[in-house]
Amino acid sequence: MKVVLANNLGFCKGVEKALEKAEKVCSEAENKRIYFFGEIVHNKLVTDAFIGKGAMIIKSPQEIKEPGIVVIRAHGIPDKDRKKLLDSGNEIVDCTCPVVLKGQRLVRESDIPVIILGYKGHSEVYSLCGSSDSDVPVISSLSDLDEILPGRYRGVVQTTFSKPLLDKLIEKGRGKGIEIELVNTICRASIVRRECVEELAEGVEAVVVVGAQHSANAKELVQTAIRKGCPAFLVENENSIPDEVFAYNIIGLTAGASTPESQYLKVKERLEIR
Repeated sequence: MKVVLANNLGFCKGVEKALEKAEKVCSEAENKRIYFFGEIVHNKLVTDAFIGKGAMIIKSPQEIKEPGIVVIRAHGIPDKDRKKLLDSGNEIVDCTCPVVLKGQRLVRESDIPVIILGYKGHSEVYSLCGSSDSDVPVISSLSDLDEILPGRYRGVVQTTFSKPLLDKLIEKGRGKGIEIELVNTICRASIVRRECVEELAEGVEAVVVVGAQHSANAKELVQTAIRKGCPAFLVENENSIPDEVFAYNIIGLTAGASTPESQYLKVKERLEIR
């Protein structure tokens, strides 16, 4: 089987910087407890490695019984959780992606009502909503717009949101009298990776994306290939490749922004030996 790598894949700069910060914490913390507020990135291999270095994964400030160093995940956390951590005597190491920080600031400083265009339940969307003192509606589908009253809104976009879906939401909103002053914070790394998948899909029989099943950017890479008419599969590692993938002769390979090089190269090796 021939495997063609995408021109741009794997860790983005934001993830690289977040992991560098986290590694430094683990090597220099001495006797302090280390907590990670959620997965630093959506990757089990990465998360397990930090747990092996003594880090404890938490989902809320209430889980901390002994103050220590808290590493904030790349997707950020709500303002109220940050305040609770500081009030409890913890030291914070902020690994929030700069583009997410921008989105949080836009929500916090908006002088008009805000809506978030992103995937409900995603940790980044949770952090964006938590940057406002009031309830912020999340728009994930066209039907969600039916719950929004006509008017003027600041629209802040999840960094890994689907651009085709975003365009449809803006169009439908306009038709319903919903004026969205859009701040498109889909990150450049996501855009470039999707463009590379579009190019890749034109010269292969199928595309394999290496990434976590709950990774929004990895799932969007799959959808990008499918929109180009190319079969696509999301796999977490070399042991989770569906049998049907091996029926193809030329496979395009890419990886989500939270996927280590070692992980997608093992998938490449497994594909090539079949």
